[in-house]
Amino acid sequence: MPRTETRLRLPEFLHLQPQSDGSAHVVDDRTFSVARVNASARVLLESLREPRTEGDLRTALARAADCMPEETAEAVTSLIADLGARGWIETDSTAPA
Repeated sequence: MPRTETRLRLPEFLHLQPQSDGSAHVVDDRTFSVARVNASARVLLESLREPRTEGDLRTALARAADCMPEETAEAVTSLIADLGARGWIETDSTAPA
């Protein structure tokens, strides 16, 4: 299945703590590690509380940035790769095939 159709979501052990400047702290309950993400990443992480496709994420970021979804492709792909490297994203096993 192409990645654009794969539904992704945040694992239950990951939590966001919104900050007043639009950014967020991402807290990993397994390791107690914390990372700060900018406002754009926060939009995407909040979207991933529910299963989303890569296309859904592009649309969410485009709405927040007032641009076309095609313009967000690189940022979304980069964030997905970074989250995967940290073990902070998972495939939704309940999504229809």
